[in-house]
Amino acid sequence: MINSLQPLIGPHRLDALGAWVVTGVLVGGTGRFAAGGEFDWAVLTAVIVAVAVAVPLAARNLETTVPAELLGLVAVPVLVRTFGGFPQVTPFLVVAGVALLLAVVLDAYTSLTMTPRFATVFVVIVTMAVAGVWAVGIYATDALLGTAFLDGQTELMWDLVTAAATGIVAGVVFELYVERSARIARLRVSEPDSSGFDRSEASLPGDGRHHRIAVRALQAGLGAIAVFALVRGNVTLFVNSGGPLAITFLPAVFRREYGYAMDTGLVLWITVASTLHAAGALELYETYGWYDSLTHAVSASLVAGVGYAVARAVERHARAVVFNREFRATFVVLFVLAVGVGWEILEFASGGFASAVGGEAVLAQYGTSDIVNDLVFNTVGAFFVAVWSTAHFEGIAARLTGRVGSLASRE
Repeated sequence: MINSLQPLIGPHRLDALGAWVVTGVLVGGTGRFAAGGEFDWAVLTAVIVAVAVAVPLAARNLETTVPAELLGLVAVPVLVRTFGGFPQVTPFLVVAGVALLLAVVLDAYTSLTMTPRFATVFVVIVTMAVAGVWAVGIYATDALLGTAFLDGQTELMWDLVTAAATGIVAGVVFELYVERSARIARLRVSEPDSSGFDRSEASLPGDGRHHRIAVRALQAGLGAIAVFALVRGNVTLFVNSGGPLAITFLPAVFRREYGYAMDTGLVLWITVASTLHAAGALELYETYGWYDSLTHAVSASLVAGVGYAVARAVERHARAVVFNREFRATFVVLFVLAVGVGWEILEFASGGFASAVGGEAVLAQYGTSDIVNDLVFNTVGAFFVAVWSTAHFEGIAARLTGRVGSLASRE
């Protein structure tokens, strides 16, 4: 049994009346924000209005709207903000609400279709990704125009933490709403057919034997760094070398446990990314600014590939989920931005923990510019995969599809 989002939009006279009332309130809020000089909030509110109005316009029926209770829920942070409440939280609540409405509208009026569970994940990812874009944008504004939107690294990181928490809460609320909505129809979906799935995995340049030699050499280097860290009693360096070394052995684990022989070029790609990070812990990050950017771009390209593979696996397994090429590319970039925000939060938490208990942070941040630089080059790596390299991850997507289907059949 699987849910469909499409029943959330339909002709309901009484419900449409409520939706139009909420829309009118939002139009008034847009004017109030604009008159008060809060143009950022005026734009945010206008976006909600545009999404709400787009539905009846597309249906050519004033009684066909998004559910009034859902639109009202999205409008709550706007109303709270008009009274000056919770200025740090409400912007991200609005972003999460817009992502939620977009998921419903895209499902109803485009070739895209997604289940409520995937829509929940989409809301979380979009909220975190927008927070990353916002961080880069206001930093650039401060640097180029001399504004002072950011008070420092700590304020920026707490904004990212708030965005992540807000996205998760919004996603959970949306899923609970869908489970209890009378509009949602339960549709029985047959077992997925993956026979048409292209299981070919594009090979990276080079010979397989040369790839394996390079992988072993890099693993030896990682092992040497880990041993050096143990001898010196450097816990931070050991974690930052031992962890990446363990990651390089995952392809071998997949081959032994699941019979999946990953392309040797992709294994080399993973090993290079791991080695770059471990070598960076040998003070290369602090010495060479470009090295940190390179490492983040390469690592982000792998994260982007994982995001693509997951999206393709979900799409192939659940027939109620259909994406097009443009959406897959967009999802890859959003996924990497969200993971990048999550990584910065981990680094921030690591620093806070080290400050509380004493000692050196396992994952370090080097100021606001470092955070923004990381987010920018994460995006560079994501764009590279989204535009040129998704074919390298089709094999992983095929394997994930089989695993998801196997787990589903056991349930």
